[in-house]
Amino acid sequence: MTHRPLCAAWALALLTTCTGSSEPTADRPALRATTTTSAAFASDAGFIAFGDFGGGPAQGAVADAMTAWADDHRVDALVTTGDNVYDVGDPSLFDDHLDRPYADLRTTRPLWVSLGNHDVQSGHGDEQLAYLDLPPLPYVKQLEGVDLFFLDANRPDAEQAAWLRERLAESEATFQVALFHQPAYSCATHGSTPAVVELWVPVFEEAGVDLVLNGHDHLYEHFESPSGVHYVVTGGGGRNLYPFREPCPHQSMLRDYAEEHHFTAVEVTGDAMTVTAVSAEGAVLERFSARPRDGGRPG
Repeated sequence: MTHRPLCAAWALALLTTCTGSSEPTADRPALRATTTTSAAFASDAGFIAFGDFGGGPAQGAVADAMTAWADDHRVDALVTTGDNVYDVGDPSLFDDHLDRPYADLRTTRPLWVSLGNHDVQSGHGDEQLAYLDLPPLPYVKQLEGVDLFFLDANRPDAEQAAWLRERLAESEATFQVALFHQPAYSCATHGSTPAVVELWVPVFEEAGVDLVLNGHDHLYEHFESPSGVHYVVTGGGGRNLYPFREPCPHQSMLRDYAEEHHFTAVEVTGDAMTVTAVSAEGAVLERFSARPRDGGRPG
């Protein structure tokens, strides 16, 4: 497992804000619940993102690290970047892969998912969404100060791009986050997704999306476009890890990567969004901040 912090070497050239420092079975949980996050946490909203986990050897360790994080940070929802139920989205595994590992977290928090190729390849994607009481993809969820747009990258198309443009134009939140499985940018096993780059990236860049969260490649990667969109691959939720491959064709946008099991926490406070990648051992792999891209948002 490899973590390569790029901040020190690239700080002057990339002007990014990040750190590599460290910080410190049950019944099936309710599928929908009202969040009861302690008012002691200063953040207006927070959520945990993770992907590529279902039934993996490190799923329990990552779930435990998520639970520990939630003891000290605001977490209003759990969100996934897909490949939630391996290998073929079998409904008989929903309880084992979606419920039991996160039982403590889900007693007061919803689970909002995107679907990966393993979730849909045998036709069980709709069953998984129904099981979690979620609408068909694409859909929108809202937290204080942030709107989350869940897309289906198993079929990246112009129709979803148009849907996203319309929903972004309607959004009044300070921050906009897009979530889907196959990554816009990656330098690992699967690599970037051409149809996503062609059809969806222009929307992210032009319409003011602040953060894009993906999975599919089983590691952590962070890219930042020249216009300030942050693209994060968070696919280290529990399955076997993938190697980062060099040379990386997106080197100019690369900010950091880690071949580690992990989750990604997002916290919103006023006009600041803080993104923290945390390993299964509880170490901070990277932390960076984003500001709202008001200039790019539709009027």
